[in-house]
Amino acid sequence: MKNLLTTVWLSLGCFVAFAQVPEEPFIRQTPRPVSEFQIGYNRETYKMRDLQASPMLYVANLNGVRVAYSRLMTKNQWRIVAQAGLGDLIAPGLGIRSIKFSSGQEQPLWLVPTLYSGQVELEYRRLIQRTTDRTSWLGLGIHDMFGYADGLVLSTWALNTAALAVLYRTQLTLGRKHSLSAQVSLPLIAFIGRMPYSNVISEPNRSNASSFLSGSQWATVNRFLNPQVGIGYRFELSQRVAFQADYQYNWLRYTEPQLIRSATHRANLSVIYKFQWQTR
Repeated sequence: MKNLLTTVWLSLGCFVAFAQVPEEPFIRQTPRPVSEFQIGYNRETYKMRDLQASPMLYVANLNGVRVAYSRLMTKNQWRIVAQAGLGDLIAPGLGIRSIKFSSGQEQPLWLVPTLYSGQVELEYRRLIQRTTDRTSWLGLGIHDMFGYADGLVLSTWALNTAALAVLYRTQLTLGRKHSLSAQVSLPLIAFIGRMPYSNVISEPNRSNASSFLSGSQWATVNRFLNPQVGIGYRFELSQRVAFQADYQYNWLRYTEPQLIRSATHRANLSVIYKFQWQTR
């Protein structure tokens, strides 16, 4: 009887000990190097007032796609992102306008400029903190953003900003499958191209793109501000697949030669495929 009671108590003790083992050892494990491919849908609201083109506020709701590749190692991260969006750029104060060039013209010319938006990012982050459930990185990134609208105020509008930015990102792990993240970026110096007052790009023996970029100027934080903040939620479906939802806000202000201000709200839903990639 005594042996039976001893066996029962030992069994119960082992069961309780195993039942109380937390998931922390899994979370605390140093992550293995892994590569990730991400593709998702973007929904973006863009508001812009460019005094070089028009005193009106213009708004666009864009639909687009984002593709990203990330290389995640134990102490650093590399990331390449490309995204594009398309939408109508309309001044709410004016609505959709129409013009007739003659009294005999039956169908008017509707002024509905189309905004083409694109962004390319190359980022590097270095691990600065790792605890049981939180990991933080600090790094640098090159961000290039481009916007083009043909037909804005019966002319062409374009803007390109290529900036070197400091990056900070932190991630909070919630169990085995869930995680939250927050990130901030602040440009230090930028190379900015804007459409000239004449709204005409023309140089002998040069393409329109090279002519436009040749007028770019360097700017630092005293003349160019473009902070970006973002939050994200990630769900690990399996060892290979994850789903992610992101929200990002960025605000732009540049003073040369005329003031331009813009604000962007961007939401993204994406699927992530994880795979190993090693070099010998």
